[in-house]
Amino acid sequence: MYHFRVEKLGEIRKAGEGGHGDQRRRHCASADGFGAAGTLRDYGMRTGPPNFLGLEDRIACDPEAPAVVLPIPYEKTVCYGGGTGYGPRAVLEASTQVELFDEEYNIQPEWRVQTLPALDLGGMDPPDAMNAIRCAAEPIFQQRRFLLALGGEHSITPPLVAAAKQIWTNLDVLLLDAHADLRDTYQETPYSHACTGRRLVELGVGTIWMGVRSFSEEEFKFARLQRLTLLRASEMRAHPVKQLAAVILDRLARYVYLSIDVDVFDPSLVPGTGTPEPGGLDWPTVLEIIRMLCREKSVVGADITELSPIPGIRVSEYVAARLAAKLLLEAVFRG
Repeated sequence: MYHFRVEKLGEIRKAGEGGHGDQRRRHCASADGFGAAGTLRDYGMRTGPPNFLGLEDRIACDPEAPAVVLPIPYEKTVCYGGGTGYGPRAVLEASTQVELFDEEYNIQPEWRVQTLPALDLGGMDPPDAMNAIRCAAEPIFQQRRFLLALGGEHSITPPLVAAAKQIWTNLDVLLLDAHADLRDTYQETPYSHACTGRRLVELGVGTIWMGVRSFSEEEFKFARLQRLTLLRASEMRAHPVKQLAAVILDRLARYVYLSIDVDVFDPSLVPGTGTPEPGGLDWPTVLEIIRMLCREKSVVGADITELSPIPGIRVSEYVAARLAAKLLLEAVFRG
């Protein structure tokens, strides 16, 4: 079994009332998207990442903001393409280019989002890192604030869910992921990102997968034995998304934690991920799932993981940043 060690660790104006200058500082990235140096190493070493959406400090440092963005640049168990440790910063950089006005609802919400410093996991071994993540998330959930974590690899999800479950005991999880991640161990560790789904099952939370298109025989047998709900991407293409989402929503509890591995998208849209899988979901499908989920359920927190920025190609982090903004709009700010 997988256990967490519980320890203690040490305004903007609405549309029509003002422009972007009232709420944000427009951040201009260099041509390669990684600052002046232009390499992942230099990019990762730069100090002072921007606030989410480029919001001014008076907003982004508000401890009473209803939404919190927590960067978790954790990369310890990736097994194919690396670079997800640079993901949170890349998303924050890209978010400064996202318009605050929403083109679908024709509104500019009052983006009250606190951006926390990146969680420093340093040289921690996986058990200590998982504990630190949980301890960082617990006070946010205790304050009933919406937490959006930016990974980092997908192994950050179980401790975040464990923290949320302390508050909402009847919590379920919706996983949007290309992979089942149901291995008991992978590469000799139970903390691998390939074991995320298995650890969630062991936490006792109801978990549903959408967009899956890759799993091992071991995972297939485990899912069937446990009667887990894994909705494959091929099945989703064969039926209207609203119809499928309605069925899934009926199976979820009132309170839901949403976890999005960016490899759920087709790699033509998000190439910057460690283990891309062909045949993924498109942008409208994922947005419709989020809309329906947030309208029908109380979404208490979320994470966006497994982004691995590609120097000179900014589409992946920009899609992730737009996704983060859309998610916060639907879950917190649309009203």
